[in-house]
Amino acid sequence: MRGGRMSLFFTILFIIIIFLMVKIIIGVSLSRKGERPTRDKAMNLKVNMERYHDAGLSDSDIKIFRENLAEAKTNIETWEKNMKRSDDLQVVESVTGGLEASKLTFKYIVQNPQELTKQNDFLYKNLPNMVKLTDKYLAMKKQSVQSEEISRDIDETLLLVKTLSTQISKNYHEILMDDVNIIKHEVKFD
Repeated sequence: MRGGRMSLFFTILFIIIIFLMVKIIIGVSLSRKGERPTRDKAMNLKVNMERYHDAGLSDSDIKIFRENLAEAKTNIETWEKNMKRSDDLQVVESVTGGLEASKLTFKYIVQNPQELTKQNDFLYKNLPNMVKLTDKYLAMKKQSVQSEEISRDIDETLLLVKTLSTQISKNYHEILMDDVNIIKHEVKFD
C-alpha cells in the first residue's frame, strides 16, 4: 500500500515538474518575441529617419511630420474602433473600403514624406471629419428615443460617412494611378 502511494506521489510530482518546465519554456519564448517588435520598431524608425533626411526634411520638419502622422494614426484607429461598434458602419466599409484606403494612404505618406502637402485634405479634413461623423452617428444610435427627425439625421449622417469614405478610397486610387502614370512615362514601348 505504501509503495502505491509513493508511486502516485512521484507520478504527480513528475507531472508538476514537467508542467513547470513547459511553462518556463513558453514564458521565455514569449518574452523573446516581445523584444523583437521593439527592435524592429527601432530599426524602422532609423530607416524612416534616413528616408526623411534623404527627402530633404530637416530635424524640425521631421518632428512636425511625425506629430502630424501620429494624429492621423489616432484618427484612423478611432475610426476603426467606431466602425467595429456598428453593423451599419461595417457595411459602409465593406462597400467603400475607405478605412483600408486610409491605412494605405497613411503608409504611402510614411514612405513618401514629400507627398505630405499633397495629402493635406486627407490628413486635416477627411480623417478628422470621419471621426466626428462616426462619433456623432454612434451617439445618435444610442439615443433611447428615436423620433422621425432623429432617424432622418441618422440616415443623413450615415450617407455622409459613406460619401466621405468613398472620397478617401478615390483619393488612394488617384495616388496609385499617379504612380502608374509615372512608371508608364518612364517605360519606353518599342
